[in-house]
Amino acid sequence: MSTEDTAIKKDTVAAVIAARAEKTPDKTAIVTDECTVTYLELNNRIRSAAKYLAARGVGHGSHVVTIAVPCVDYVANMYAVLGLGAVHIPVENRAPEQRLQEIADAVDADFVISDREVEGHSWIDSSAVDYTDPDFLWEPVPVSDECSEIVFTTGTTGKSKGVMLASSCLDTYLSTMNETFKLNEDSVFLLTTPLNHVGGMHRIHQCMTYGSLLIMMDGIRNLKAFFNYANEYGVTHTYLPPASVKMIIMLGRRDLAKLDGKIQFIYTASAPFPVADIEKLISLMPHTHLHQGYGSSETGSVCNCCYNAPGESVDCLGKPYDCVEVILQDENGNEVTEPYHEGFIRSRSRMNMLGYYNEPELTEKVLKDGFVYSSDLMFFDDQGKLHFAGRGDDVINVRGFKVAPTEVENLALKYPGVPECICIPYDDGKLGRVIKLLVCIDESSFDKEGLAAYLADNLEPYKIPKYIETVDEIIKTSNGKINRRMMIQKFSNQSN
Repeated sequence: MSTEDTAIKKDTVAAVIAARAEKTPDKTAIVTDECTVTYLELNNRIRSAAKYLAARGVGHGSHVVTIAVPCVDYVANMYAVLGLGAVHIPVENRAPEQRLQEIADAVDADFVISDREVEGHSWIDSSAVDYTDPDFLWEPVPVSDECSEIVFTTGTTGKSKGVMLASSCLDTYLSTMNETFKLNEDSVFLLTTPLNHVGGMHRIHQCMTYGSLLIMMDGIRNLKAFFNYANEYGVTHTYLPPASVKMIIMLGRRDLAKLDGKIQFIYTASAPFPVADIEKLISLMPHTHLHQGYGSSETGSVCNCCYNAPGESVDCLGKPYDCVEVILQDENGNEVTEPYHEGFIRSRSRMNMLGYYNEPELTEKVLKDGFVYSSDLMFFDDQGKLHFAGRGDDVINVRGFKVAPTEVENLALKYPGVPECICIPYDDGKLGRVIKLLVCIDESSFDKEGLAAYLADNLEPYKIPKYIETVDEIIKTSNGKINRRMMIQKFSNQSN
């Protein structure tokens, strides 16, 4: 291991950025629609933000909620918070006010950095942070086993909860993932995914650690901008959830084919990748490495597969990383050891979460003997490679984001005139997996537009039902509970 690698293992990302600001001050660090900054300029913004936040009282152990806007100021605030030894808690860019309040309350936030006040918590106006005064004597805190980030996810149970991650988890994650990504100072990474999820947040950490140029976009809706960035900056790496890959294949296949080999590496994760889309992408970009990873906020990365590598299969997830121990168990907790026999996956590594914030009982159910217990069903083939077999819970995966159907249902039931409803997955030809809300009510007396507007005002964008339909009956089990499986079979067209 080189001296530089040893430094990366020892220091948190904020310290690595400071070192890069001295080593390569004029190298471009981040490009967004609004601005471009070098590593020196980024480090100065981080130091300035740290000075401002420290003066406001942010310090070791403070819980700081931030709005994850894809801009340089957000990155500066994030590393200032982490460098001060505080706990960083990102919230989705377009989260409604109610959701911001819920998260701030759930994590006992000491401070909220946002464009609006949050009741009961110290507010730092994001537009008032001074990024122009880097005269601040500080040493970013080193890697430790203390909680440094809380990321909200629906995870393995469907309930929204805060996953606690230590900087030591991230330290292991970065070195493990770069075995796959192979990022370096010549790499150019185009990032389009939300920054409050580990998929986006950890890509920032990865690029800053290895000195790459990071381009941040606010989603993948603007395909013209995506291809302009790819061609103008010579993008070498990108991270795209399967739904984004599907959309690009449908709407930009010719432009994508022109980038074959120029984009060296496409990484996808967070949801099963349909085999048909894998094959289409391989045919369009045979000289680009197409990787799928499997993992979660709770586990970090468990395994990875390069689909267009010689002899690789398009229906597997690859072998677990050397640093990850994986076992499969049946419903009775017995270990499944025979190839091609399904079991629930359990994984253990230094990437695992510390637990769920303020959820000791839930933590005990999911984290046992160092293993994270998932409801995902897997099987090993005879070469020791993992294959995804299905999900053992009701969580709906929408473009890589996990949505608890009960959250949508409970909100819909608050709307006047909605007696019964159920939220199910639906495969849209253009958008991929979306949400359909079925309401048991007479069509003639149903205010569909009003309900749609109400849900849009109170839910994060990916949780908003794309379709709202009325049904005559919501099928129940013998004990009166909603029979989700039957309703999905009857009203959904999901392919997986």
